[in-house]
Amino acid sequence: MKPLFYSILLIALFPGCKKDHSTKIEIYLLSSFTSAVVQVGGVPALSISNAVLAGQPLVADKDISFYTASTSSFKLNKDIKGAIQSLSTSAGFAVTVNKEPVYYGVFHPGFLSSMTIGVATIDPILFYNRELFMHFIRIDGNTELTLLDRRNDTRLLNALRASGRLR
Repeated sequence: MKPLFYSILLIALFPGCKKDHSTKIEIYLLSSFTSAVVQVGGVPALSISNAVLAGQPLVADKDISFYTASTSSFKLNKDIKGAIQSLSTSAGFAVTVNKEPVYYGVFHPGFLSSMTIGVATIDPILFYNRELFMHFIRIDGNTELTLLDRRNDTRLLNALRASGRLR
C-alpha cells in the first residue's frame, strides 16, 4: 500500500517541477533609436530614446542557457559572434521581458579608446565561448549614474529565477 501511495504522490508532485518559460527574455537589435548625451551627476552620459525593436530577436528566449547576475552575463546556446562582430556604437540593442525593454545599450568594440557611459555595452569583438557580457561603466560615488544600470533589474531577475536560469 505504501508504494502505491508514494507513486501517486510522486505523480501528483511531478508537474510542479517543470520550469516556467511563460515569461520570455530576449535581446533585440534596435532598427532605429535616438541617442543623446545628457548630464547625469555631472558626467556626460548616453541616453537612448524612441527605440524600435527589430522584427526578430538577436537572442531568443530559447537561446539563453542561464544568466549570471554577479557578472551580468548571458550564457547562450548558440553562437552570435558572426551576427555582431561588425557592429559598432551606431548599433543599439534592448534586453526585454515579454518584448518590453528593460534596458538599452550599444555595441562598443574594445579597441576604441572612448568610453560609453550611461547605457550597457556589448563588445562584439571579444565575444567568445557563447558568453555575452553586458558591460556598464560606473564612476565611484555617482549614485545617479548607478541608478541607470538596469542589468540586474527585478523584472529580469524574477523571470530568470522563475525559469531556473538565474545563477
